[in-house]
Amino acid sequence: MSHPLLDRLAAGPVLADGAIGTMLYAAGASLDESFDGLNLTRPADVAAVHRAYLEAGAALIKSNTFGANRFKLEAFGLADRVHDINRTAVRLAREAREIVGADALVAGSVGPTGRTMAPFGATPVAEVAAAFREQVGAMLEGGVDLILLETFGSLEEMLTAIAAVRSATAGPCVARSNAMPPISVPACPR
Repeated sequence: MSHPLLDRLAAGPVLADGAIGTMLYAAGASLDESFDGLNLTRPADVAAVHRAYLEAGAALIKSNTFGANRFKLEAFGLADRVHDINRTAVRLAREAREIVGADALVAGSVGPTGRTMAPFGATPVAEVAAAFREQVGAMLEGGVDLILLETFGSLEEMLTAIAAVRSATAGPCVARSNAMPPISVPACPR
């Protein structure tokens, strides 16, 4: 069975949006607050960023969830809001797509946890995997079209994230590391 992302890629390049955090900062968000938390506290600003990218022609937009895992959110006292933040982020992106009338895909953005995994660090691999499953599960409940793993500096952490995604969905997962060229992991049966 084909997926809309694969169909679009077969037809040619897919124009994606740009940095959400940069746009939120330009809209007045402080670097001292959780940009992911803005899904709950300033949803209109997040939706405006999505609409701007869609109106500029983006055929793929990312949810505002790059740092919406329990480890990153913990620094802002939001570790218990992972589910709400991720589901709301997906809803905001999907609603923006509907408002603009665009036939765009919504990618669930997942970034690194900011923790160093064992054996080099103190965070057990199982805890990192559980955090990714928690985040991805909420985005899938919200209706993302695909998962986008972004800006991983650790290949081990990225592979842990890919395994977590694969345990939750057979849908497309695109993985991009800042340590190596982009790779795409095709959909595969569980």
